[in-house]
Amino acid sequence: MKRILFAAAALLLAGCAGQRLSAPLPPSSSAQPPAPRVKAPMPPIHSAGPLTKTGVEVYMDGQEADLRSYMRGQGVLVARRGNDIALTVSTDKLFDKTNISAWGDAFARALVQVVDHYDHTAIEIVCYTDATGGDAENLALSQKRARTLSDWLAAYGVAAARLTPKGFGATNPRTTDPHDAKNRRIEIKITPRPA
Repeated sequence: MKRILFAAAALLLAGCAGQRLSAPLPPSSSAQPPAPRVKAPMPPIHSAGPLTKTGVEVYMDGQEADLRSYMRGQGVLVARRGNDIALTVSTDKLFDKTNISAWGDAFARALVQVVDHYDHTAIEIVCYTDATGGDAENLALSQKRARTLSDWLAAYGVAAARLTPKGFGATNPRTTDPHDAKNRRIEIKITPRPA
């Protein structure tokens, strides 16, 4: 019996010795995409399968249900417009100025879990600011934030070809007061791409 236990322990140790987990470096402010601040790698994500034109509604129903489940209680608005899904998130939660916040990192990880499973979709990331500051400054800030979130999702494994970041500055305010903080937001539009 001792020999069997010893052999099992030796096999277990040998199997563990070959696996090393290492966390990526923390994000930098350079032009390269930021490396996610993760303590462990993302779990493997399997595709929901191919998407045909006749299966779009069911496919997007599943993705909407998963997004609502993953985003429950986070203050993220999930809306369905036909077969498109839109998420609205406050940039104040997503960012510490222009860097992704700890909450933003957790949001990105949850979003990746869903969009990588439903991998036959395009993802448009649109950022808006309030009217504080000049038009050129607001436009540049919104473009930088949209690109930062896009790069963050790509660093977690979302195919860059699926991501389209856009920044529109203080245009399209949600309230009558252009300086209202509610105008600072990111809208993520997820659109099906059937084969």
